[in-house]
Amino acid sequence: MKGNLATRGVGDGASKGLHGKRATKGKLSRREFLKAGAAGLGVIALGGPPRQGFGQAPAAIKGTRLAILQGTYFIPAAQELYKKQAQDWGKANGVTVATDFLSWPDLQPKIAAAVQAGGVDIVELWPLWNFLYRKNLLDLTDMAEEVGRRGGGFEPFVLNSGKVGGRYLGIPSGQSNTAANYRISWFKEAGVANAQDGWKLDMTWDEYFAVGKKLKEQGKPFGQALGHSTGDPPSYCYPYMWCHGAMEVAKDGKTVLFNKPEFVDAMQKFIQAWKDAYDETGTSWDDSNNNRAFLSGQISSTVNGSSIYTVAKTQNPPIAQDMNHMLFPRGPAGRFNQLGTRTFAILKSSQNIPAAKEFLYWWFQDQQYDEWWRLQEGYHLQHVVRLEKDPMWDQDPKMAAFREEPKYGRTQGYAGEPNEKASLAWSKYIIVDTFAKAVQSGDAKASVRWGAEQLRRIYGG
Repeated sequence: MKGNLATRGVGDGASKGLHGKRATKGKLSRREFLKAGAAGLGVIALGGPPRQGFGQAPAAIKGTRLAILQGTYFIPAAQELYKKQAQDWGKANGVTVATDFLSWPDLQPKIAAAVQAGGVDIVELWPLWNFLYRKNLLDLTDMAEEVGRRGGGFEPFVLNSGKVGGRYLGIPSGQSNTAANYRISWFKEAGVANAQDGWKLDMTWDEYFAVGKKLKEQGKPFGQALGHSTGDPPSYCYPYMWCHGAMEVAKDGKTVLFNKPEFVDAMQKFIQAWKDAYDETGTSWDDSNNNRAFLSGQISSTVNGSSIYTVAKTQNPPIAQDMNHMLFPRGPAGRFNQLGTRTFAILKSSQNIPAAKEFLYWWFQDQQYDEWWRLQEGYHLQHVVRLEKDPMWDQDPKMAAFREEPKYGRTQGYAGEPNEKASLAWSKYIIVDTFAKAVQSGDAKASVRWGAEQLRRIYGG
């Protein structure tokens, strides 16, 4: 895709002073003013004493405990910042805050246990898990809508995936990015024009596979995870499916449109490409294997977030200099990304709902969220329109492909509405397993037929 992304946004209104009023009586001395101002800034920064209006931090939360459960970050510095922010808020409000981070595949069993036994207050949910746990989540529509209004509106992919039955069962936070990571010098060796500039690369899947074949012949294969992992396997398989005209269900949410001739043909191409272009051990890889393989020089390209690049900049600068990102390859039906929003939700089983609400209200204020978001340098796609034109996006041209990503986003369950059935199909890795079965058996037709049958059992079509 060429050219600049047209962005939208709204400016923040300038403050007119406390409660919008100008003090006219009872002047403070300069010493008193500075003392009061410093104290006030400290409290505002940390969410401090009880505030007026929605989200007021009540004295009743002092001395309580708050437990937060999230997935492990691929940008370690952002995880450390979140922990620090949570601890700072806890100290300011007299709340003991515990933050726990698990690998994403281990997170669902932990959430399920917390639903039954308690012990967790706030959970981070992968896209559409808000449908899966809808009966166990607190309605936070008022809080979420306030975050959206303040940010100039939620991004379209958030609007498409954040609500359950018209309500927000948590506050959307955006989602990690995905594109094709590749080694510049190796793509040049394979004859790719403009390899230096990922923004200029506009490949079809056939062209992408052809590059991989040339590089594998040189001992520099592509690499892709096809195991049971929440990030890279579905982020690769769903778009490839959509690009070739197949989908889980039609708009009616019942008719399965997976076993289509054009997709069977595309799967046969993928089977051949897996042999010709890829490291074939990828069927057992998770979200971390392809990162390590790329950073160690074992593979020349992989579909992944920008976390590889972020790590390389500090731990392997030569690879960071010799890599770039390009948009997903396109197919006959177009170019797509799997994209839905993560959600920070409060479990109904929480024993400390007041503190959970207060923390989320504070953390989603621009000061906290923006610091956390900017630290990831585009790895985490913004939840609100305001940040589309943030200066962060202009700092590194190698991140240009990710800025463009939201416009290609589709949510699991397309072309039907996102719902618990789509979430269940995703959680069972039906689409991913169809690809894995295909490359292991070599039988595209049987593999796609198997996937369609599994989908019918869920969607009933």
